[in-house]
Amino acid sequence: MGNRIIWCSIFFAVFGAKAQLLRNYDFDTTVSARQLLLVNGSLEYGGSAMENGIFNALIFGGFIDSLAKEASLENHKSVNVVGFEGTANARYYWSPKFKNERYKHFMVGLRYGQNYLGSLAYTSDLFRFAFYGNTPFLGKYADFSGSEIRFIGFQTLGFSVLDKRSQSSLSLNLVGLTSYVRGSLGDQNPMKFYYSESGDSLYGICSGAIERAASPAYFKGLGMSVDFDYRFNALGEESGRVHTMQFSVSNLGFAFSNRYTSQRIDTSFAFGGYSINDIIDRNGLLAPGYSFEDSLTTVSSSSKWILLPMTLQLNNVVGLQAKQILQPTYGFRLTFIQGFIPHVYAGLNARIVKGLHFGMCASYGGFSGIKMNTSLVYHRSKFYVGLGSDNVLGLLSKRAFGQALSIRLRCDI
Repeated sequence: MGNRIIWCSIFFAVFGAKAQLLRNYDFDTTVSARQLLLVNGSLEYGGSAMENGIFNALIFGGFIDSLAKEASLENHKSVNVVGFEGTANARYYWSPKFKNERYKHFMVGLRYGQNYLGSLAYTSDLFRFAFYGNTPFLGKYADFSGSEIRFIGFQTLGFSVLDKRSQSSLSLNLVGLTSYVRGSLGDQNPMKFYYSESGDSLYGICSGAIERAASPAYFKGLGMSVDFDYRFNALGEESGRVHTMQFSVSNLGFAFSNRYTSQRIDTSFAFGGYSINDIIDRNGLLAPGYSFEDSLTTVSSSSKWILLPMTLQLNNVVGLQAKQILQPTYGFRLTFIQGFIPHVYAGLNARIVKGLHFGMCASYGGFSGIKMNTSLVYHRSKFYVGLGSDNVLGLLSKRAFGQALSIRLRCDI
């Protein structure tokens, strides 16, 4: 018992410190333990058109060559998406000595989590402008209308109850909002610019807004959320076997910010004929004392209720104690954030040797299209650790559309 506690502490320190950098599908590990430690973490980013040849350089640094830019440019449509999700949570449960026998199968615990989600919906013109400058638009319009960015970061601390028989759980959490930004271009009127063929003049009209939680405090807002995981049995029509299913909801809640700033660009403003001489002579926008913000924007501050990006998931649960060598794995996940496509997957999980399982399935959705998912789980006695990826090709190829990595650690004491 002492060795188990030591090993659990080591794994918690190693994986818990890096959990925010690492989504694995769940497994049935029902046991009658007195204490339970769970650590989960996932990191995923991807896009509908942008390939890893650009992603890797933007995130890890490096040179973006013309081949990488051209390869991603060919994938772009009128509207495209880039998204990011990073989560980490730790839960610790224990079994109180209930006097009533009806409650002896329940465990109570504490839960802590960190969540970061962001997405960008953008036009192909915005991609061209960012990576090629104004050269592709000489004598043409650059249209950024409909582009929108969102980012939210928050932490949760809550009380949780778990049913040891079914592994269903319910958590009530306090929420601390650490960051919130929402911006849009061309939301009410077009956001277009026209460059003269000579490239020395620019004409355009601006329309857009940016909103953010602007409190100087670390927590920009406070709120509450609910997480629940309900597991039930379903009978397979073809096999006649009983499958364990999992329906979960996470981040069902809100945060209240008492200092919320909204800033709009004046849609009636247009500028043109801005030449190289104006830059040299510091005329117009470059004149000393000229306030771009005062002339082009209006600012308002108020309080605001902010809904958290809730996630719904329905999937089957792989039984690590099952006699079958092969088990199906399938599911559906939806996160309510701009640009997220409902994520569906289906595949197989295989027992390689006793205690070691390998899973592979095809999936579609998230922030990109078709992907290949894998998972590797080691299970022994009352301990298991799982590694997985919702986009394993992204870990190997520059032509893939993003990367994903997840980790799950469980220790029953």
